[in-house]
Amino acid sequence: MKNSLLLLLFLPQMLLAKTDLGEKMIAQIHLESSEEDETLTNNQAVYEFYFETYNLEDRAQTTISYSIDGESVMGVLEDNLLVIPSTAGKHIFQFYYNSNYYEVYSDSLEIRALHRNRYRVYLESSSYQILTEKPVIYLYPEARLEVSVQLDIHGENPFMYPAYNDGWKFTAEPNGDLIFGDDTYNYLFWEATSRMALSPQQRSTGFFVKGKDAITFLEEKLNLAGFTSKERADFITYWGPRLAQNELNFVHFEFNEACDQFANLDISPKPDHVYRIYMLWSAVQAEFPVQPQEMERIDRTGFCVLEWGGQETHIKQPLASK
Repeated sequence: MKNSLLLLLFLPQMLLAKTDLGEKMIAQIHLESSEEDETLTNNQAVYEFYFETYNLEDRAQTTISYSIDGESVMGVLEDNLLVIPSTAGKHIFQFYYNSNYYEVYSDSLEIRALHRNRYRVYLESSSYQILTEKPVIYLYPEARLEVSVQLDIHGENPFMYPAYNDGWKFTAEPNGDLIFGDDTYNYLFWEATSRMALSPQQRSTGFFVKGKDAITFLEEKLNLAGFTSKERADFITYWGPRLAQNELNFVHFEFNEACDQFANLDISPKPDHVYRIYMLWSAVQAEFPVQPQEMERIDRTGFCVLEWGGQETHIKQPLASK
């Protein structure tokens, strides 16, 4: 999976941006033409976006996800051109071509009534890797149980602990102890790099969390999810300091089947309940439209398994209009 980052839009020249990813060319959009259209009436207007791509590998793609003023739409490209009927005024756009490219946000693009504006949008291939961090797996059988766990990790350079020899085989105790021979562990651990990024759908739901409120936020959400005090402490001591160092964070949670995007988890004998939760987050400069998420709760009846992990992503927001 490849990562797609938000890029800054500006008019009209290409710039070099200094970011935590180093110095990198960032994509641009610029107005090519603005013409009267005699077929339009009243307050109608039309935006046209022509997409140029670097290192293009998928010119045959004919669809693109976009939003206008926060409303998500699936658009159809004809010869890399997207036509969006609208109204006169200022509108904000977001384009998501696919995970091989940086995502593009615009600031307000103004259009006059009875006009057709054409913009050229440059999409740049993305190669930045994101670390899927600290996925840990707790197992709680009703009685002492011999267990086998296998992972199909969707990423690169995986690391597992304890040693993973075509899977983990161990004895699980009801109190959560995992016994490998003479050694006892609290959980199973893995990490891997990937090129995954927050999709427009993922960014449409979540929370904005001030750094100073990070611990309170995590305590509240993990309590709603049904974490024990130990599980909550493990989660917060890992992610809490990371969130706390930023003025503002965007946080999105993925639950259960949605976590198959990170890795497939196969456990034998089959647990009664498997609860997976991943926190995807980024430092941001300002809030954008989102809907709050409902926290799904773990069911601890029978043989129960809990996995949590996360990714620090990199949402880049647009420059303000001048």
